[in-house]
Amino acid sequence: CGIGGSEYVDADELRAGKYPPGQVHADPARVKAATDSFSTMSRRLGGTPDTVQACMRPCPPDALPYMGRVRGFTNAYMSAGHNCWGILWAPVSGKAMSELILDGEASCVDLRPFDPARFAKKKSGGRGRKRGEESVGEQW
Repeated sequence: CGIGGSEYVDADELRAGKYPPGQVHADPARVKAATDSFSTMSRRLGGTPDTVQACMRPCPPDALPYMGRVRGFTNAYMSAGHNCWGILWAPVSGKAMSELILDGEASCVDLRPFDPARFAKKKSGGRGRKRGEESVGEQW
């Protein structure tokens, strides 16, 4: 996400259970850096944290968030995978998604690069019915 130090976890590691919830611990050096930083900004926020924890920050392979319609479902939308930029991008993400949901398209930003289906396997040929490019099963 640009600040370094994050460990990349691939899908195989997640499936294998390498990082079970509750057994992933925060890097003490990063906790100290964050604590020191907060202490310089505010006496109220500074000091020793009551709780220290680590969590996954979802990041798609191309480092762009998923934003848009979820193909194959009616009225399903996704805005996820912003990694550590989620707080910064929250206002424009919310605006774009609200435009998409209410108006049918986002006018504040082009959502095409963020299409949730961009990594979906492309279907070629084959039998069955289709709704546009989407397969909806065999017709008997």
